[in-house]
Amino acid sequence: MAEDTQVEQDTEVLSHVFTKICEDMGMLLDRPLAVESLKVQRSDHKVAGERTVHIAFRLGVTIDGVASHGALLVPLADSIAFACYLMMMADDVVALRRKDKDLERATKDAMVEVANLIGGSVDGALRELFAKRTVTRSEGCQGLRPGVAPAFQRPEGSELLVGRAKLKLHTYPAFETILMLPAIAPAE
Repeated sequence: MAEDTQVEQDTEVLSHVFTKICEDMGMLLDRPLAVESLKVQRSDHKVAGERTVHIAFRLGVTIDGVASHGALLVPLADSIAFACYLMMMADDVVALRRKDKDLERATKDAMVEVANLIGGSVDGALRELFAKRTVTRSEGCQGLRPGVAPAFQRPEGSELLVGRAKLKLHTYPAFETILMLPAIAPAE
C-alpha cells in the first residue's frame, strides 16, 4: 500500500511540473504545448534519451537547503523549435530549422533562454507543491548523443523521480521528454 501511495505522490509531482512547463512555454512560444501521456518511476541512476540527439536542460534543485540536480531531456528538433518560436520565427521557417544539426549563435542563445524558462517553471511548480521548501534554477543546457545521460552530480544512494512524458507542440508530431528530479521527501 505504501508503494502505491508513493507512486501516486510521484505522479502528482511530475504531472504538476510538466503541466506548469507546458502552460508557461506555450504562452511564451505563442503555440500550444500539451502533455499527452506520462509514465513515472523512481531510478537509482540517470536516464538517457535514445535514438536521437537530445538537449538536456539542466536544473539545480535545492531542497531544505541541500543542493541537488536534475534535467529535462528534449529531442534536438523540438528544442530547436522551442528556441525558434522564442525568437518569433514563422511556422515555415521553424519547420525547416527543426532539421538543423549545427546551431548558430542566436539559436544557442535562445536555447539558454528556454533553459531559464524551464528552470522558472519547475521552480514555481515545486514551490507550490512543497510549501517553499525548494528552489530551482537553470544550470544551462547540454547536447547529448543518443544513449548518453546528462552530466550532473547526485549524492550516493539518492533516488531520482523520472517522468517520461509525450508532449505535443503546435502541429508537430508528439515527442518524448524525460524529466529527472531529485526525490523530495514529505515535510517532517
